[in-house]
Amino acid sequence: MPHRRDLLTLGAAATLAALTLPGAASGAEAAQRLPTLQTRLFNFKEDVSAEAVADTISRLRAFRRMPGVEGLLIGRNLIPTPFPTRFEWIYMVQFVGPAGHGAFQREAAALSSLCRNEVECDLGAPFPAKFADAPGVGVRHTVMFDFKPDASPEAQERNVAAIRAMGKLPMVQHYVVERTSGYGSDPTQMEWQVIGDFATLDDYHAYSNAPVHLAIRDDFTAHTSRVAFLDVAL
Repeated sequence: MPHRRDLLTLGAAATLAALTLPGAASGAEAAQRLPTLQTRLFNFKEDVSAEAVADTISRLRAFRRMPGVEGLLIGRNLIPTPFPTRFEWIYMVQFVGPAGHGAFQREAAALSSLCRNEVECDLGAPFPAKFADAPGVGVRHTVMFDFKPDASPEAQERNVAAIRAMGKLPMVQHYVVERTSGYGSDPTQMEWQVIGDFATLDDYHAYSNAPVHLAIRDDFTAHTSRVAFLDVAL
């Protein structure tokens, strides 16, 4: 029987994901749930006070109890090493219907006014209940990226396949590779999102330094235009 991490390596078709994801809704139930996973990586402006940051994060966390919000993760970057594409903050929110969505989006718009930069992915494939809360996960690694306009379909397919293959590494708990459903609708939207879950920080470092991971970096860098990532402890 496939490991759960393999079942979470999503294809492009949500219907296929609905058939393979454990705990995911299917058929009429899936249509009723309207699942959406929204992830935003962001950095506050330098002049935003610590009090304003704390108040904003507190208001976002309050949505955990909002009807229609099935999971909510908010965290700060775990690894302090400076890196140009590493962001400081993340929120990941899982909606199962329209209730709560509008109110959260208004709060997200208020957050944007405090940010010096932000990127986002909206995934429409069904996910297991409470996936955004990552129960039982120690470290969640999130990557977003865009391919260059001149990247050939073959290069894109090769890179996505190589990334998906990393979900089979033994230290990976769960792995998602999915194209955003909102790409092109807003400058903050990025094309692809990767979510990797690990039991410990050592497992994440083993994944990051695995030969199969290092082997794809040059090809990936050559064909991508924007990359953003963050690692958060849960």
